Amino acid sequence: MKKARSVKEHRENPAILGSFSISSLLGLGSIFNLYYNELRRKFMRENIGGDFVTVRFILGRSGKGKTQKMMDEIKQKLIEQPNGKPIIYLVPDQMTFQSEYDLVNTPNLGGMIRAQVYSLTRLAWKVLQETGGMSRYHISTVGLNMLIQKIIEDKKDELHIFTKASDKTGFIQHVERVLTEFKRYCIQPEDVLAQYQQMSEEGDSRALTDKLHDLHILFDDFEKGLFGKYVDSEDYFQLLAQSIGKSKYLQGAEIYIDGFHSFTPQEYLVIGELMKSASSVSVALTLDQPEIHHQADEIHLFRMTRETYATLFDLARQADRSVKNIVLEENSRFINQDLDHLEKYFESRPSHVKEDCSYISILQAANRRAEMEGVAREIRYLVREGNYRYKDIAVLVRNSHEYQKLIESIFYDYDIPFFIDQKRTMLNHPFIELIRSTLEIINSYWRYEPVFRAVKTDLLFPIDRNSQQLREQMDRLENYVLAYGIKGEQWIRKERWKYRRYRGLEMVNVPQTDEERTIENEMNELRLFITAPILRFARRLKKAKLGREFSEALYIYIEELDIPTKLERLSMEAEERGNLLASREHSQAWNAVMDLLDQFVEILGDEEVTLKKFTTILDAGFESMRFSVVPPAIDQVIVANLETSRLSNVGVAFVIGMNDGVLPAKLSEEGILADEDREILTGYGMVIAPSSKTRLLDEEFIAYKALTTPSKRLFVSYPIANEEGKALLPSPYLKRLKEMFPSLTETLLINEPSDLNEEGQFRYVCDPTSALSFLTTQLQLKKRDYPMYDFWFDVYNYFAQHPLRKNKAKRVLSSLFYQNKAKQLDEDVSRDLYGSDILASVSRMEQFHSCPFSHFARHGLKLKDREIFRLEAPDIGELFHGALKWISDEIIHRKLNWTDLTKKQCVQLAKEAVLHLAPKLQHQILLSSNRHFYIKQKLEQVIGRASYILSEHAKVSGFVPIGLELGFGPKAELPPFTFTLKNGTKMELMGRIDRVDKAEYHDEVYLRVIDYKSSKKDLDLTEMYFGLALQMITYLDIVLTHSPQFVGGKALPAGVLYFHVHNPMIDSKKILTSEQIEEELFKSFKMKGLVLGETDIVQLMDSTLDTGSSNIISAGLKKDGSITAKSKVATKDDFTFMRSHVRKMYEQSGNDIISGMVDISPYKYKKRTPCQFCSFKPVCQFDQSIEDNQYRLIVPADRAEIFEKLRKEESKHHGETPHS
Repeated sequence: MKKARSVKEHRENPAILGSFSISSLLGLGSIFNLYYNELRRKFMRENIGGDFVTVRFILGRSGKGKTQKMMDEIKQKLIEQPNGKPIIYLVPDQMTFQSEYDLVNTPNLGGMIRAQVYSLTRLAWKVLQETGGMSRYHISTVGLNMLIQKIIEDKKDELHIFTKASDKTGFIQHVERVLTEFKRYCIQPEDVLAQYQQMSEEGDSRALTDKLHDLHILFDDFEKGLFGKYVDSEDYFQLLAQSIGKSKYLQGAEIYIDGFHSFTPQEYLVIGELMKSASSVSVALTLDQPEIHHQADEIHLFRMTRETYATLFDLARQADRSVKNIVLEENSRFINQDLDHLEKYFESRPSHVKEDCSYISILQAANRRAEMEGVAREIRYLVREGNYRYKDIAVLVRNSHEYQKLIESIFYDYDIPFFIDQKRTMLNHPFIELIRSTLEIINSYWRYEPVFRAVKTDLLFPIDRNSQQLREQMDRLENYVLAYGIKGEQWIRKERWKYRRYRGLEMVNVPQTDEERTIENEMNELRLFITAPILRFARRLKKAKLGREFSEALYIYIEELDIPTKLERLSMEAEERGNLLASREHSQAWNAVMDLLDQFVEILGDEEVTLKKFTTILDAGFESMRFSVVPPAIDQVIVANLETSRLSNVGVAFVIGMNDGVLPAKLSEEGILADEDREILTGYGMVIAPSSKTRLLDEEFIAYKALTTPSKRLFVSYPIANEEGKALLPSPYLKRLKEMFPSLTETLLINEPSDLNEEGQFRYVCDPTSALSFLTTQLQLKKRDYPMYDFWFDVYNYFAQHPLRKNKAKRVLSSLFYQNKAKQLDEDVSRDLYGSDILASVSRMEQFHSCPFSHFARHGLKLKDREIFRLEAPDIGELFHGALKWISDEIIHRKLNWTDLTKKQCVQLAKEAVLHLAPKLQHQILLSSNRHFYIKQKLEQVIGRASYILSEHAKVSGFVPIGLELGFGPKAELPPFTFTLKNGTKMELMGRIDRVDKAEYHDEVYLRVIDYKSSKKDLDLTEMYFGLALQMITYLDIVLTHSPQFVGGKALPAGVLYFHVHNPMIDSKKILTSEQIEEELFKSFKMKGLVLGETDIVQLMDSTLDTGSSNIISAGLKKDGSITAKSKVATKDDFTFMRSHVRKMYEQSGNDIISGMVDISPYKYKKRTPCQFCSFKPVCQFDQSIEDNQYRLIVPADRAEIFEKLRKEESKHHGETPHS
């Protein structure tokens, strides 16, 4: 440890803050002090009477009546002398409201002028208004944050380590806290500089040295920025201390100080001055005995208040005041022995035991939700049965961020009025969000996210327009923007937006419909609706140079949008709904923004700033803005922070979240100065705020104050796991409670009361909402023959007969018989949904076989996914299909041949194909960005590689392409498959076949179908049999059925094959030659599927095949010329049977569709289900926990089993075989 060095004792700038030194605070007297105090005594004798001011310490443990004694004295003096010298009751901010309420409600008082309740800040305002210290402009925390942000922006080049950190959220607040701490502890910029210089010379702690360097720069500019013009909340204390002696209001006043456990050096300065001016000063402290002569034990329960007492005692002696200690020892709060025992022996070791315990309860819960549900039930029970009102109950919590949302939702459900005593950020208010998102729109050049954040505030809407209708229109606009990838210049350029439904590459030239034209007009109107005010704002910002001009531009934007009127309307609507807090928040948000702009102009009005700097500084201000909260009603449960709250008149307290690490807390290092930094600075003699290690010593006192808050009953609760199921340990203080009260047992809070006895279950009937939920559970168990207590029937009768609740109860209780079954549609409804004639695709029928309800949602209700401007697998597949067709057409057009193509030609043709198709693919997505341009190049490579492989296949194959992208259906190259259904409805099957190849052998024509896939695919005959994969057999059936008109005669099936369009990576453990690489690449393109099991046909497909496996198809030959067992082949009859089966599937599913089948019946095959990628799960709500919601299990079968089934089916339906 370095040699201790004291902070400067004399300040060099008395004009600003006065000449107060830490040395006087620590009790170092002087000749001046003696002389001054003698004059003071003389003045007091002559002007006030008596010898000199008495400083009284009203001491006592928790619940001994310190506050009550002060209140009683004040009330008695008000009754005896209502117009006497001022009585000032000084309390922390969080105590002012309740203290004023208690005083005002004093019986027979009839109002009061003499007594006032102040916080130290409010007292400062009062005194400075009297003495003239309010001439300087007040700057709030919001203004301080903006000033700090400005300084950082100006000094970035001089800072060592804060430059990069300054962009992080919350950093400005950390800087503001440390600068405020410096001022609070009477540290000046020159002290920081001196400390930096000394540590630099000694080479101590480079990291801390750099921090001090940057802090000095910021602190020095910060103080210079405030000097002579502004005053912040910390300056008030210094100014107050200077002005107390000048204040007539305080001369001879009686001061009562209550609710504090410790003070900062600045606050001590104020109290020291009050001791010199007031006729009496009374200070209440939670302390068992006065202690000034011995060093306080660091682990003593009252360590903090002992130190406070000792410092105040020294201040009284310095002021030459008599000190009187009043120690209260009689219990004043606790009405039962349990709580009195807990308070009296809380810190005793070993524990002082009390065998019986009736007024303290420990509640254990599975998680935080179960904990809060249990607390809510207890509160309802106490109010209903225990003669309590809601205002008698408090919920104390340490980790409020983990409980606030739960408390809000659960207390609302249980109809418990409550008030959360915690200031919330304003960042989420729509007005602040509108300003932030608008500035982000301009700075980020019209990105999607800020645009629609601004839109969704509803504050862009004209006040005279139907807001609900506008929201729906804006939703459509958002869908359009997402689908077309609108961003940047597209928002503001003059060209109109175009709207065309994307139907695929082959439909890009279809004329625009009237409906599309109407939507296009609407989109352009809404676009102007958003851009017009923001563009006007942007133009004003562009012209602005000074901070004042930027602020004026923002204010004009706010005025143009008529924000005050809109906020007033929102406030009135919230008030009509009974939400008084929300109603107040709208006016607070407006006032806060106006104050922010005023302070911005005050600080930076005449300085040149950039738009980025303007935005950054405003953001710093917005982040520090908080809603001030006052309880909107009296009779409500108070939810408060157990560390900072100062509650009184609490009958019942629930201390929730009592886990290890919460109480006592695992205090983490926060802010710019770490614990190690603070210890080093303390070693150098700098007096600063304590480290987290020191604060940890006060955890015992915090727990003591929390557990001794109530006067009648204490409930302590904790969860054993968090929301993720991670175990949580109970607080060590629970063990102490059990040691003090051996009979104390834990009550398990459970969400569902079925295992409890009648009395236990009855406690769950505490409010209508939760009671209805529990009644439903009990009736569900009764339905399964479990016993149920008779009082639940009374609960049922209550809901059945209650005029306002029976309809809701009927809806809720209907869940008892809920099966999640979709009701079959009437045929008339089906006809209205699907039409009198059905035009279906193969994929649609496959979807019906996957799950009838999914088909109904997509093709009946016309539901679909939101279209997003992004390249997805179907788009890539469409490009592959289109490019290979374009290449094939070009080969014919240029009179080339697949067998003659070189690799270079294939690559060139691929580039030309993509160049031709890219502008037509999904709103030109491949041309939209550098990233997509790179993807386009990769896709060119894939298509070029695939084209080359197809050319290599052509060189060894007897099959030649005769149809590419061959359509079938109305007005297509081939007629549709037509099915006449049972009620006369006609169903036509339409589609497009990627490629049809033909080969002639021994005067017979053979046809095969090839389908291009962007992912691996093989023909699964089980899927075909159950209607999940009908595509390939359907396509083959189409070309064979219509072969007379297609190829001029009857044709035979050669097979169905999938060609995988991809750019494979070769994985090899050994080094390969270029020839070997090419061979491996060729093998990776082997086509999967099913081919005719005849040797000649197999060799027609791969003329290089002699023996072994083919590199082109999934077939092989033995040495004797027969086909290998692993070959995926079928006979002509097998193909015939498959075609017949598929036709029957279509006819049957068509009849099911028109009959109204909409069953929620997804299949499960192997580990796959259609639910995995289904968009309609929120609609169908398929749930296996419901008895009737189960998958249709499909058992895998091999090729031989499927063909055997098909033969048996065919034998039953002889004569229905399709003819080729």
